[in-house]
Amino acid sequence: MSKIIQVLKKIAPLKEEDCRRLLNLTSAVQLDKGDYWIQPGKKNNNIAFLDNGYLRKFFEYDGNEITDSFYFENDFCTDLPSIIGNTLPHAGIIAMQKTSLTIFSYNELNELCKSSPALEHLFRVMIEFTFLRFYNRTVSFIMKSPKERYDELLVSSPKILQNAAQYHIASYLGISPQHLSRLRAKK
Repeated sequence: MSKIIQVLKKIAPLKEEDCRRLLNLTSAVQLDKGDYWIQPGKKNNNIAFLDNGYLRKFFEYDGNEITDSFYFENDFCTDLPSIIGNTLPHAGIIAMQKTSLTIFSYNELNELCKSSPALEHLFRVMIEFTFLRFYNRTVSFIMKSPKERYDELLVSSPKILQNAAQYHIASYLGISPQHLSRLRAKK
């Protein structure tokens, strides 16, 4: 059984026929370090499943990159707001190391969902998870201090701390690299 199907079956039960139909939509993409999965201003209606490697989502503002998210093995990655809103993406998503993706079209999956209640349920749950990820990140910036965000990151996302550069982690937390160094020194 393919890795993507194993992960999807953990999210929601799927019949073999649904798995087969979904796999027919997929293709493999290999990215080298520095390759874009999604370029700012360039339409991309695909969803990626990370077979291995890691991606970083960022915005450019006033000449600076602001890291918004990290994606690792077994994560799904897309720019959902640009797909749903039929706009060009504002953010870029770039490979931070050699990365293997299994991709499929959002629109093709949406069409497939019309004939499969199980896939419709799966798709809805995936979008709910995506919403919660965005919501929790927003709440953390409103309700938590930088130290609380860092402490939460230590527990919830050790892969970020193990793989990402300090300045990307600092940007993700909304602090300077120097502030991050002070937080790390206190641990």
